[in-house]
Amino acid sequence: MLHTEVLLTQISLNPSLSSDSLSASSKTKLATMQSPARAQQFILGRMLLAQAATRALGFDYAIEDIEEGEFFPYLSKAAHLHASISHSGDSLGVTVNTERVGLDIESCRPKANIAKLAAFALHQDEASWVNAVEAESQERFYLLWTLREAAFKAGIRDQVIRGSSLIIDDHIKLAWHWASAREPLYRASIACRAPCTMVLIHKTRL
Repeated sequence: MLHTEVLLTQISLNPSLSSDSLSASSKTKLATMQSPARAQQFILGRMLLAQAATRALGFDYAIEDIEEGEFFPYLSKAAHLHASISHSGDSLGVTVNTERVGLDIESCRPKANIAKLAAFALHQDEASWVNAVEAESQERFYLLWTLREAAFKAGIRDQVIRGSSLIIDDHIKLAWHWASAREPLYRASIACRAPCTMVLIHKTRL
């Protein structure tokens, strides 16, 4: 069983962040960002990843040893570890594991048009499940949405991009493993090919 720690923080709690310790590739990517808010989120994500790597390795992992890949950051001095990062609204989370684990966080803002959104964004069977119980439609939508995003990040893509449904006979039935948790402002979900559990670890100022 893969014990998965997800480190979480609020972006607004860390308003003044220095980029001095970033790797050269991270600084290059940062230089392309015109939005101060996006730059703050980017730096904070790398800082949080360094903390997650430190927890996973048992010794201090330097932020300058986080490099930028084509799509995701990676740990240049710990190639056996896989990193995943996600943010939504004011929330940011990361996870570092020996297996490839996808993480997705979504702010759970109520949506007036949830039925139409589900029909547009999800498989027909999933949309029917989301809309079957009106009082649960928002929660069901965000659960499926985060599971799909997490699976995509984990490299588990056949079931989420080729028209198949995560819902079979009104139940979530997957060929992979997952865990999900609902916080007051957001939902966090992970996906992995190996059996996994998830624990959320909240950080304040970094």
